[in-house]
Amino acid sequence: MDIRLAQKRDLDEINALINMSSKELQSGFYKSNVIEEALELVTGIEALIEGETFLVAVQSEKIIGCGGYVNAHTFSELRAFFVHPEFSRKGIASKIMSKCIEHSAEVGFKQIKLVATLAGVPFYTKLGFTEVSREIIALSSGSQFEVVEMSRVIS
Repeated sequence: MDIRLAQKRDLDEINALINMSSKELQSGFYKSNVIEEALELVTGIEALIEGETFLVAVQSEKIIGCGGYVNAHTFSELRAFFVHPEFSRKGIASKIMSKCIEHSAEVGFKQIKLVATLAGVPFYTKLGFTEVSREIIALSSGSQFEVVEMSRVIS
């Protein structure tokens, strides 16, 4: 498996991965219609690709994971971490995250923040993130989507 910067040509495959990953890996936490509707919240990936802050994990020429970050004024924010269901719990997201944290640390950031789905909370907790707050997001359909803001110090 290789981890590399995402390219614009990867966008369709990334979007398909996000769709599949969300529907399969979040099904124990949200209703299927809410998962589908919440995909509207996954935005800005093209800008992350253009800014060279979005990574993909590739195996046998297939994208099996993705994630990126944006550097804010005083912290980095992790964005759009998804793994193909067949490859979940195999360390792929952890490896992508390590690269994102490493890049953020290199430019001087000391804190990482993220907004996690309920499905992602155990994963991020295992990696040293702590819960800051919970929020209910109103989707355009009117459905409600619970997320958890989390934070971690970069050591």
